[in-house]
Amino acid sequence: MLPGNTSDKTTLKAFLTKIEELYGKAQRIWVMDRGIPTEAVLEEMRASDPPIRYLVGTPKGRLTKLEKKLLELPWQSARPEVRVKLLPQDAQLYVFIESHARLKKERAIRLRKVRELIQRLKALQARKQELTRDESLVAVGQAKEQAGRVFGLVRGIRP
Repeated sequence: MLPGNTSDKTTLKAFLTKIEELYGKAQRIWVMDRGIPTEAVLEEMRASDPPIRYLVGTPKGRLTKLEKKLLELPWQSARPEVRVKLLPQDAQLYVFIESHARLKKERAIRLRKVRELIQRLKALQARKQELTRDESLVAVGQAKEQAGRVFGLVRGIRP
């Protein structure tokens, strides 16, 4: 257990060392969220003897740089409903995965959020006579904050 507000990237090296001390060196593959390791720690993992293998989410900025190459690659079937693209680059293997179930779930979440946003905006529109301009702006701002990225999917919003 670690104290609250402890940054994952500051604890990873000590955690890896502790596991190695407790259980010895082994052929492990560490699976981490993209926010946990820093590039410096990943470099140390690659340079260790033997190299520490890992699977980590790629930061979105790097995905943008790899996007063109990924688009050129063919999809491969990993199993029904799941397809992958493999991109070996810079002594690493980038694995891009698309799951039909996950896509459906994300679309359903977006659709629910859009419906909630439209409902909220319609309610604000019905109250526009009783709201001042500033109150309308604040209310639309709150709706925008709650909707997150789906706010950009709705056009023609005016306070």
